[in-house]
Amino acid sequence: MIIFCSITLLAENRLAIINNSDNYTLVHSGQGKEFKVVDTLFEEDFVYFQLIENSDWIKVSAWNGRQIEGFVHISKIQEIEKLETKLQKTLITNILDKQRKLAENYTNFIIIKDSIAYKNSALLLEIFNDTKYDPMLTFLPKYFCSSNDIEILQLFIATIWANKFSANEMPFFSIGNCFICNPDLVIEQLNKISNIEQKNLIIDDIEWGIVNIFEVDENSVSENKVFNQLKARLDNERKKASQ
Repeated sequence: MIIFCSITLLAENRLAIINNSDNYTLVHSGQGKEFKVVDTLFEEDFVYFQLIENSDWIKVSAWNGRQIEGFVHISKIQEIEKLETKLQKTLITNILDKQRKLAENYTNFIIIKDSIAYKNSALLLEIFNDTKYDPMLTFLPKYFCSSNDIEILQLFIATIWANKFSANEMPFFSIGNCFICNPDLVIEQLNKISNIEQKNLIIDDIEWGIVNIFEVDENSVSENKVFNQLKARLDNERKKASQ
């Protein structure tokens, strides 16, 4: 006899952090403690989760040097969107600050040609980027678009600049979404950047982000009026920067 077990998942992946008094949470292969432990998550690890219909257990996925997938009890997490605004800002600020510092160290070691320190800093930057920075970037636009928080926008722009040698594309999507929801505020901050190279880089990153968000063709040609208006504003800022 074959027994078919189905799981009804609700909504899309949502972002949370592990929040458990034990400082760690066991990931099980099924919905219950009786199922095999397949991995361990630790306090403040980011996870993506999906609710399961009629269950107190949730399906989670995370990256911590390896792909982690399984089930944890819903009481072991704190959804980011349900945090108080002040706590959301603190979380974003701390991650942006650390990412910027790690990126600055990485760049400095390249300049002074310290190969050992460079390799170590590159590894630390990569780990933090994968486990903290990238997950946070999926939430940052939601926070910014609901709060219009200039301080967070300034920190984000500074972090992008510090991390300018990175091939990571996540910041482009994130800053692009910030620009889409509040172009006036983003342009206001662009006009405060005195370094022309930095300003042009941020403009390029925003443009790359909106091109991909709107799924424009490789020549950036679109019939979407919103995209064309946003693109025209960026072109204008780029022109002003070159004068």
